[in-house]
Amino acid sequence: MRRSKADAEQTRQKILEAAERLFSEQGIARSTLEQIARAAGVTRGAFYWHFRDKTAVLSALYERTAAPQLALIRAASEQENLDDPLAFLETTGRDFLALFAADKSQQRMHLIMTNAALSEETGAWLAELNAELWRVFLRLVGRAGEAGLLTDALSVEEVAVSLMVMFNGLLNEWLRSDKGFDLAGLGAKLLHHHIASLRRVPGG
Repeated sequence: MRRSKADAEQTRQKILEAAERLFSEQGIARSTLEQIARAAGVTRGAFYWHFRDKTAVLSALYERTAAPQLALIRAASEQENLDDPLAFLETTGRDFLALFAADKSQQRMHLIMTNAALSEETGAWLAELNAELWRVFLRLVGRAGEAGLLTDALSVEEVAVSLMVMFNGLLNEWLRSDKGFDLAGLGAKLLHHHIASLRRVPGG
């Protein structure tokens, strides 16, 4: 029994690795379940034992590669006594940029997730995931607003949008430019200056 469980997990990982490769190379819509099974060296029956469709595969890939900083942000958004949510966002954001720059799986997954919006099969799943991430981000920025840390020039929603644009813009431009700048170093510097601009000026 123990061996069977190990074999099943090995098969599942082969499917995920094949799907990650195919999704990143040719897109989700053009990658068929048969291609994934063949690339993984498993039967269609073995594929369906683990995954019902491409959305289930994509969800498992996302969970497998989710950055640890995301879990920290989710947990922090639920804390009512977080001292400085902006400082927390800067620290976790800086760590995430460094992780992303060094981890090819993170980079491939970002491209896959960007591509997922173009697929009817996975678009709805991605829309719900993005909505959940937005709610988490908005709650955390809202904590900063409640603590009186945010500039009066922007609403909580506008601050959250600016930060989402900052992170997504850095990742997209770094990949588009074929890693043409130091994502970890320059990214941390730009993030620091951007968050500083979102803070309320003491006595202001």
